[in-house]
Amino acid sequence: MRRIAGFTRAIVGGGRARRRLKELRRVDLSQYVNRIISDAMLLNELPSPTEAESRRMDFIATRLRDFGISNVVTDKSGNVAALFPAFGTRPDFLLVFAEVGDADFSPLGNSVHLTKEQATGHGIGERSAGAAALMVFAEYAQATGFYLDKNLLLLFTPSSSVDENAAALRSFLSEWGSQISAGLFVRGNGLGIVETRPIGTYWLSVEVRKPERELLAAGTAASAAAILGAIAFQIGGITWDPGKSTIVSIARMQAGIGYGHWPAEGSMDLEILSEEETLLETAKNTVVATIQKIASGDETEVTVSVRAHHAVGDTQRNAPITASLQETLGQLRIKPETGIIAEKVAMLNEFGIPGAAVGVTTGKVTFEEEHIELAPLETGFRQLLLIVERCAENSRSKEAEPQ
Repeated sequence: MRRIAGFTRAIVGGGRARRRLKELRRVDLSQYVNRIISDAMLLNELPSPTEAESRRMDFIATRLRDFGISNVVTDKSGNVAALFPAFGTRPDFLLVFAEVGDADFSPLGNSVHLTKEQATGHGIGERSAGAAALMVFAEYAQATGFYLDKNLLLLFTPSSSVDENAAALRSFLSEWGSQISAGLFVRGNGLGIVETRPIGTYWLSVEVRKPERELLAAGTAASAAAILGAIAFQIGGITWDPGKSTIVSIARMQAGIGYGHWPAEGSMDLEILSEEETLLETAKNTVVATIQKIASGDETEVTVSVRAHHAVGDTQRNAPITASLQETLGQLRIKPETGIIAEKVAMLNEFGIPGAAVGVTTGKVTFEEEHIELAPLETGFRQLLLIVERCAENSRSKEAEPQ
């Protein structure tokens, strides 16, 4: 993908004159907001996961080309990128990206119900609304012909149950990281949240298997459900550190198929969070050892696997970008709230790139329902325009950074 950078710069200056975003801040954005809603609904109902999220990525690439954007490229990992070059020969890029995919897709659950106030459907806020907002941002950029002080790189990266370690994004950053001076992670929910608290995570999965047996069979062997309960009880009672900066959360637990049946199999998903990388590693090792001890013997088979590991984010590195986000929220009269640094932003930090997550609306995710609020979308989209311009003006290229 890097080869097209020279081509995009070569065509800069051709065609109509470009304008700065600040000249466009007060324009009517209602048509674009409506497009965010409709595109989010369309994305949310496309089957997922597929290989490299090809169904959803094909939809996005087609939409981008329909906008008239010629610099649209798909790489071998399934990432789809659109480039908007700056005037001149600036060597660095501002990356604005969103995730595409849904690990828990179901045709019924992901079907979107729309009212005047909300759009409801599994995945609508966590993934689809953010990707839709970035698509519409690309449409806006092409339609208005605005320009920035640095090259703009819009990225849609596949992320689902088969890519929990964000391999596609990591591959992209491995190739482009040296040219990216700042990154913005766009997602649906989270408007008004400024993420300054660094938290690293481990995602673990536990599988427990017992021999099949009748409910009233002789013996007192514990079922898979009972073993999972003992694991949850034991892990919940561990004191990790005096400052309580490390916790273990039971994200999901299930066993058995219903009344009248012996629970011979069960599974549990754990999330370990810590503000310190060393404590995070210690907690992971302790949790794994505890699980293996509880489940040992009694014809129990237990498997513990690491599904993903995300490093602690770098608050100091992100400070210029989070300051720009706070200024933007203040301009829009939105009171900021403190949040935990997103895993994708922490990944940017691993590559030496400062970043921040930007939510485009508010909403809620519960076990039974997920929705986004429609009224804040226009403010959220305007925020995206403003923060992109601020980051393009304020962040410096890596070549200019002091060593």
